[in-house]
Amino acid sequence: MIDPLPTTVHLTRREALAAERRHRAGPHQAVGATRPIAVIQPVVPAVARRPAMRTASLPLVGAAAALLMFTVNTTPAVAATGTPTTTGPVTVIAPHGQTFNTGSTGVVVAARDSYSVTAPAPRPVVAAPVISTSVGTSSSANAAVAAPSLPSTGGGLVRRPFPGLTKISSPFGYRSAPCAGCTSFHEGTDLTPGAGTPIGAVAAGTVAVSGWHSNYGQYVIIDHQIDGRKISSLYGHMQAGSSPLHVGDTVAAGTFVGLVGNTGISTGAHLHLEIRLDGTLPVDPMVWFAAHGA
Repeated sequence: MIDPLPTTVHLTRREALAAERRHRAGPHQAVGATRPIAVIQPVVPAVARRPAMRTASLPLVGAAAALLMFTVNTTPAVAATGTPTTTGPVTVIAPHGQTFNTGSTGVVVAARDSYSVTAPAPRPVVAAPVISTSVGTSSSANAAVAAPSLPSTGGGLVRRPFPGLTKISSPFGYRSAPCAGCTSFHEGTDLTPGAGTPIGAVAAGTVAVSGWHSNYGQYVIIDHQIDGRKISSLYGHMQAGSSPLHVGDTVAAGTFVGLVGNTGISTGAHLHLEIRLDGTLPVDPMVWFAAHGA
């Protein structure tokens, strides 16, 4: 009778090693006894898993996010032909007719919402008013009185102290006092034809005053009868000793009165001319001349 084949027992490596140890430690098996055969299954060594690499989702910020979004959104609208052979600026045509040039000197064309920038038109240059460089001014001792209206008589009875146009450095009326002894209301008109210019009487009359005044310096006052009314004309700041007139002298319109000077309280060579109605009421000489056709 043939002995049956021994039963095959599948043991793990650990179980096989334990059985081997028990076999060595126990009593020897008798001859002819059947010993179980341990079949050792090859054990595949376990491979340690590598720890998964930690990845961090970095936020896309700034220009990178904007570029990614722009590329994804505009891909259907981009068309290209051929292979570029240069490395110059690249032009990307975005939807709605807007073009963006990547070159540093590119031009952005916005057909939909386009606009142009133009320099503002230059403002017109307005010429500054011409101000006389002469600084002649004077003071007056009489009270300030408003000028009354003057009727026009004409007839050539009145003339101006200088022929032609003459510069005015300080007109009649309120002003900023130009000096410590000057008044804020100017009772005459300061004319500046130049130092040493001859002065003529404004009308026929009689010399009432010819002398020196602390404010007017060398001055003359002439009384006139015009349209039945007394009119007095005053000529101030003349050159010292330049007037040949004396009190009581009779003069005609244009008679030499003196030379333009800078005497008295004055800041420059000029003629301070006053016109006084009834000998006391100062009025604007330029208005008075115009009213009398001079």
